[in-house]
Amino acid sequence: MAAIKVHGNPLYTASARVLACLFEKGLEFDLVLVDVRSGQHKAESFLSLNPFGQIPAFEDGDLKLFESRAITRYIAHEYADKGTPLVVSGTGKEMAVQSMWMEVEAHEYDPVALELVKELALKPFLGMQSDPAVVVVEEEKLGKVLDVYEARLTRSKYLGGDAFSLADLHHLPSLSYLMNTRVKELFESRPLVSAWVADILCRPAWCKVMEMRRAGNEVHGSPMSTATCRVLATLIEKGLDFEFVNVDMRSGEHKKPHFLALNPFGQVPAFEDGDLKLFESRAITQHIAHAYGDKGTPLVFPGKEMATVSVWMEVEAHQYDPAASKLLWELALKPFLGMQTNPAVVAEFEPELEKVLDVYEARLSKSKYLGGDCFTLADLHHLPSLNYLLRTEVKKHFDARPKVSAWVADITSRPAWCKVLEMTSPK
Repeated sequence: MAAIKVHGNPLYTASARVLACLFEKGLEFDLVLVDVRSGQHKAESFLSLNPFGQIPAFEDGDLKLFESRAITRYIAHEYADKGTPLVVSGTGKEMAVQSMWMEVEAHEYDPVALELVKELALKPFLGMQSDPAVVVVEEEKLGKVLDVYEARLTRSKYLGGDAFSLADLHHLPSLSYLMNTRVKELFESRPLVSAWVADILCRPAWCKVMEMRRAGNEVHGSPMSTATCRVLATLIEKGLDFEFVNVDMRSGEHKKPHFLALNPFGQVPAFEDGDLKLFESRAITQHIAHAYGDKGTPLVFPGKEMATVSVWMEVEAHQYDPAASKLLWELALKPFLGMQTNPAVVAEFEPELEKVLDVYEARLSKSKYLGGDCFTLADLHHLPSLNYLLRTEVKKHFDARPKVSAWVADITSRPAWCKVLEMTSPK
């Protein structure tokens, strides 16, 4: 076990800053993933490492540090003889210049960059609307900072001098997000800034950080997609970290080559778990449930119990979902999109749904859940369509069956599903 431990998450800019520094120095370390979604950073065990409840926290033997820039400075000085020199030795003029540009990054560049990351990268990722007024103000501020950088880079290759240093490295985490947004144009319109960005983003140490970011689970989908929400619910039930990559279906992004490489049918979601790529939401949920069987909520079981769960998973997919999906389209999505509901389709599929719910009522008189006495994928798979149907006139069919009604109330109130709704609801 390495003496150095980083408690954090590579998706977060401050954690990534520390990881980049460690990779530049070629140091061995252990990454202890902190589940921010579940509030692990506010637990007493983490607060003993960082009393502000923010990631990262850092341990080097008996030394405990927090604040990412303080950590990188410690690493750069303490391990000066290792890897890439990131600070000038001594306290002379060169170090003073480096320190000045490190301060510029922290107090002039970063506050603006983080606002833009929030508005242009994180909010769309969470299905929230960016605030155009904030973006305009912060873009203007960023432009002014980059003008100063352009002037500085006429005199040296890097901000701190002629060698790459912490003054440059500290920019990398926010740059990696901003260069995937419209503000990329602000960097590219300044030739020297553009060359500097291209240089530091392709450093091998930073590429390793990006590999760590991609090493976990990625869900490519849309917040409105029932199939996407099925996968999100499973990941949250299992307590797994994941990255949600929003696919803009209005612009046809799901039909473009980069997405078709993940799902050749051009449908959401697509899923990545390291080098494994999957599509079809129920196949994805089964992979998650089996591959991470020791995590979070048990959603599948061995032997005969699993055979029963599988029966009701198939019932959901082939008996319940065809009718539910038709009714969802006609009664929920069409009105939302300003389209007219087709009464003939509703009249055809409402009785089909009722037949299924009669079978469910009988089944639920024998067990608390469809697959047995525990919540499983057989129940979870219903949640996304239920979310829409319970807001329509067909809610009466669920309410009219006492066992079904109790089951619906139970599964739709699960904390994991509530998190999915919070994550995907328009803000």
